[in-house]
This record gives sequence, structure tokens and C-alpha cells, in this order.
Amino acid sequence: MTRARHNRRGFALIEAVVAVLIVGSALLLLLQARNQAMRQYLTTSDLRTGAWLAEMKMAELVSQALPDPRDDATWNTSGSGDFGDLDNRLNEINIGVNAHWTDRSTFRKFEYEWTKELVLIGQDFIGTKEELEAWEQPVDERGNPTAEKNPNDGPLARVVRVTLRVYIPSIRERTEDGDEVPDDQHDRNRTIKLVTYVDPNTLHAAELESADQPAGGTGGTGGTGGTGR
Repeated sequence: MTRARHNRRGFALIEAVVAVLIVGSALLLLLQARNQAMRQYLTTSDLRTGAWLAEMKMAELVSQALPDPRDDATWNTSGSGDFGDLDNRLNEINIGVNAHWTDRSTFRKFEYEWTKELVLIGQDFIGTKEELEAWEQPVDERGNPTAEKNPNDGPLARVVRVTLRVYIPSIRERTEDGDEVPDDQHDRNRTIKLVTYVDPNTLHAAELESADQPAGGTGGTGGTGGTGR
């Protein structure tokens, strides 16, 4: 009887250990599934926010200080920053309607870089002035010159190319409340890139015409195209 009782106790202990292992494994799988779903949600949310910020920033870049074809010093400009100004505006608005509002930083973690450059476009060429000057006749696998024409010998249009890159913060950079992201830990591999071409001649002509008109006159931007080199 004593031996049988000990055997039953031994089996009960083994059953309890097995049950704990099964429950623990199930809980671990559920936790992993939850973390994966949360990560996917945060990734999708950040990508949508980044796309919205990129479109808004590109509209601002196209409407301000484009390179002037008459001024070589403006042919290539660049800049960078973040969207912290939006956080400041939202905090000011919310504190006005809610005295208990605490400042939040949602958009500052999205950084951007932009370039504005005057590019030359020909029949078989598109590039900057430096790339045009460095152009060399391509050769085939036998070392014979190809039939590609020298872009310097043909008409070239002058067009402003505006390039914007918005960097999406990686999920691992989030703090527990999801508000702050360290400035030096952004994942540069997750980016949204936008490229827009604008005719600078149309833009600057509109600006000059608008300056000569009384207040209320309007200017505008044109599409791609341009005048001869």
C-alpha cells in the first residue's frame, strides 16, 4: 500500500509539471503573437504618418526657394530637420482647450533630408551640370564606342529636381509610452522617398510677374519642361 501511494504521488507530480509546461508554452506563444501584432500595428501606423508628413513637406519644398537658372550658386541646395514644429503647434492648441494637457512628442521622431538641384534633361541624358561635364562616350564589351550621342551637342531642358527622404523610426527605438525616440538611433533603412520635377523658368517668371502686379496677383508653378541650354 505504501509503495502504491508513493507511485501515485510520483505520477501526480509529473502530471503537474507537464501541465505547467504546457500552460507556460501556450502563454509564451500568445505573448509572442501579441507582440508581433503590436509591432505590425506600430509599423503600419508609422508608415502612414511618414507618408502624410512626406507629402506635406514636399508641397512646402516645391513652393519655396527653388534654384534660379540665372544664379549658379542656387543650383544645388540641401537641408535636413525633423517635424517637431508640428508637435509644438498641437501642444499649443491642446493646452488652450485642456489645462491638464501635457506636452507630447509624436512627430519629432520623424526626420527628413532634402535636396533641390537644377538638372539638365536631353534625349538620352538626365543629370546635373557636373555630370554633364564629366560625360564620357560609353563603349560596348569589345571597347568600341556605342551609338549614344553626346548630350553636350543637343538641346537640354533645365528642370529642378526636388528629392525628399523621410526616415521612419524603428519600433525598437520606442519607449514604453511610445512618445520619445533617441535622436541618434534612427533606422536609416526605413525611408519614404519622394521626387518631384518643376520647371524653374515658369516659376520665376510667375514670381516676377506677381511682383509687378498689385496685391492680390497670383503666381504658380509649371510642370516639367524648360528652355534650351
